[in-house]
Amino acid sequence: MLKKILFLSLLILLILSVKSYASPYSLNECFDHLSAQAFKTARSWGIRAADNHPESFYAHLCLGAADTYLGLYKPALYDFKRAVPLASDKNRLEVVYNWIGGVFDSVGDEKNALMYDFRSLKLARELNDISTESNDINNIAVIYKNEGKYQKALHYLKKSLALHQTKKGKAASYNNIAMDYAGMFNVAEAIKYQTKALNEAIKYQTKALNLDESIGNYYGTAEDYLNLGLLNTFDKNYVSAKKKILKGLSMEKKIGNKEWIGRGYFYLGSLYRNKGNNKKAYVYYEKAYKMFKISGDASGAQYSQDCLSWINIIKSNQKKKIGRIRP
Repeated sequence: MLKKILFLSLLILLILSVKSYASPYSLNECFDHLSAQAFKTARSWGIRAADNHPESFYAHLCLGAADTYLGLYKPALYDFKRAVPLASDKNRLEVVYNWIGGVFDSVGDEKNALMYDFRSLKLARELNDISTESNDINNIAVIYKNEGKYQKALHYLKKSLALHQTKKGKAASYNNIAMDYAGMFNVAEAIKYQTKALNEAIKYQTKALNLDESIGNYYGTAEDYLNLGLLNTFDKNYVSAKKKILKGLSMEKKIGNKEWIGRGYFYLGSLYRNKGNNKKAYVYYEKAYKMFKISGDASGAQYSQDCLSWINIIKSNQKKKIGRIRP
């Protein structure tokens, strides 16, 4: 899944910005806990900061960031949109547009996601902000990938990778390039890419995992384990796939991110479906559907519902066959 560059590299910028002037205790606590990847606690402080300081741009921004990390996208959009009229300069507006674009992408609203990504990109270039520019280019690539334009997406993703200056940014880029190659692998029309795509996907995802683990990026590492588990499923390496998905899912449960917990369940469903165990697949797709509904991820919920319908059709056909052979 291609999303996470947006949320990793701007965190330090936000913290430095808010620390640059005297700010309320609750707001400092919100950003401190974001930095420590303690997102549930950050959200509690963010709610307090936004309630006590409704005219604070950073209070709404910090709360929105915490909601985003927890996969609570509807509240996150509300938080960020409250921050927009409070943005007093281009730097703040650039940052909040970037986050809004990412959240719209997470809920499957690609039209609005693209609009905010381009708004942020325009400001990033005006401000010569290379870090945000690379994030925005990545997010635009995500939309092309979601539209099935994998080669175009790959072009933009590699441009984004070239601009990244931090290990976190590069790790996220590797993850996104891996998932783009995985997309190529899944497209029937792109069969000529399948072997290369899967090998490249596993290579880039392993790079992402190694980098994230080396710098203690727990949030990114959890996603990397889940994505690598999915790629192992494509490769029919089911033992490794299950081990990595379960590890990533366990980490996501500790983080509390509803969307990525849903991803973990969805990947387990896909694993068991590929192994021919539709009974177990159904159980995990059902769990995934419920999590996606909670997070507001419409596309994830739809994928899960489609898989549930597919399994129900198979069950129905099996019953018809059984019925016909009875005397």
